[in-house]
Amino acid sequence: MTLEIVGIIIILLIVALYITTYLIRKKHYRTIDELDTRKKTLMESFPTTKIQSLEKRSMSGQSRETADELEKQWDNIETQQFPAIESMLFEAEQATDRYRFKKARADQEAAKEKLTEVQTSLKLLNDRLDALMKQEEENLKRIETIKKRYHTIRKDLLAKSFSFGRSAEALEERLGTMETDFSTFSHLTATGDHEEANQLLEQLEETIHTMENYMTEIPQILTKIDEDTTEQIQEIESGYQTLKEEDYIFPDESIKEELASVHVKLESINKAISTLEIKQAENESEKLDQNIDKIYEKLELEIEAKTEVKELVSQIRKILLYLKEQNRKLLVEIDRLSQSYHLYRDELKEAEAAEERISEFDKQYIRINEQISDKKIAYSTASEQLNTLFDELEALNEKQSEISSYLTDYRESELEIKGDLEEMELAMREMKRYVEGKNLPGLPHEYLDFFFYTTDHIQKLSQVLAKPKLDMNEVYKLHELCEDDVDQLAEKTDQLVDQAILSELVSQRLYRHKNDYSEVNETIRYSRSLFTEEYDYETALKMVREKLESIEPGAFETIEKEYYKEKKYA
Repeated sequence: MTLEIVGIIIILLIVALYITTYLIRKKHYRTIDELDTRKKTLMESFPTTKIQSLEKRSMSGQSRETADELEKQWDNIETQQFPAIESMLFEAEQATDRYRFKKARADQEAAKEKLTEVQTSLKLLNDRLDALMKQEEENLKRIETIKKRYHTIRKDLLAKSFSFGRSAEALEERLGTMETDFSTFSHLTATGDHEEANQLLEQLEETIHTMENYMTEIPQILTKIDEDTTEQIQEIESGYQTLKEEDYIFPDESIKEELASVHVKLESINKAISTLEIKQAENESEKLDQNIDKIYEKLELEIEAKTEVKELVSQIRKILLYLKEQNRKLLVEIDRLSQSYHLYRDELKEAEAAEERISEFDKQYIRINEQISDKKIAYSTASEQLNTLFDELEALNEKQSEISSYLTDYRESELEIKGDLEEMELAMREMKRYVEGKNLPGLPHEYLDFFFYTTDHIQKLSQVLAKPKLDMNEVYKLHELCEDDVDQLAEKTDQLVDQAILSELVSQRLYRHKNDYSEVNETIRYSRSLFTEEYDYETALKMVREKLESIEPGAFETIEKEYYKEKKYA
């Protein structure tokens, strides 16, 4: 029984192996047939007719070289690459017959790659053949378009030759060169050298495009040069000559040199146009415009400066007269005030220095004015110098105003401080009456010392102000000291009275608790001793306040708020 099973298994394996081998061979044969069909399809697309037609055509030059190259490519495909594919497919079939499937697969892949390569080569070959065979027709179409554009240019050049001026001859030469190129094209086409003819077409198209640009650009730049630029140059030369005749002076002779340079540049532009170097002509024309603008600016500067100089001469003369008079008044006022005050800001020295500067400025003004009258200075230079002088005179005027304000300040400060002195004396009397009106048992030594200290300062300020010649520096210091003292005394007075009154109010509130708290009487008694005997209202208040707060928290704040409220509206 076991042998039978083994036998059956072996038979099944043999059958399975046979079937598998059969299927693999069938798959390889199918692939080989597909590749063979693809090869036949490629063979049917061979451009045989085109190659034969190419061989019959009359060609020369680069066209002939291109045709020969294409024929070689075709010969290589037909005699080498296709036989190689057939050999690969045959080898694959033989390997399949012998069950050498690995080699068969390798040959199939190689044949497939070769077919793809040949297909690409054939497409490229076909495209190049079509292009070569159509080139003559395309070239003829292009040459006709170029000739039409050429005739349009020739017609315009003939009809409007005046618009092209000095460039007409060069344009004619370019057109003559194109006529030669047309003849060369015809010869190349007749001899079948279409490749060379195509290259010549590229050159002709570039030339005709350049010529069309010339036909637009040259009239524009010539119009600008012959009309605008030339007119500006003539205007500048005429204006310059007129100004010279009117005795205008220029800082240097640069305008004459710049005008000569303008003519040189203008000639250079004309030369560039005559040789059709249009871009160079445009660049130089732009630079020429800039040069012309600079010359215009120089002429306009002198014209405008003349008007400005005339105004400045008149203004500065008036300013000098005004400053001289002002300085004279300052010196008189300084002399008068120096009898009543010690002048501590060097007013006399500053005024004398100002007088010297006015004298120097007057000399400068006379010198510049004489140069203008004698035509020895350019208006622009005179304007610059006069403007500088004007600024310096303005600065001097500000300095004089500053000195004048200093002088005014002496008397005004004296009157203001005397008024403050009266107010401070009144404040001292009012503070004394205020304290006396509160019927306090007495005043602390510290408060009394400061009161008399302040009084002494006020008396000293009054004595200094009574001197026949005031030292305002001393006055200012004493005045400031007195103001601070009076302010502090007022603050101390308010504080002293507040503490005294609050001490009594708090004691009254605390007295309500004498039956409930035995120590209250002792606190009130001790506080009263400080109040009536030592006049220490601050400590007296502190004692009763602390005791009240320990018994009735917040009570002091209530009393204090009510007190200040009543005081505010009293």
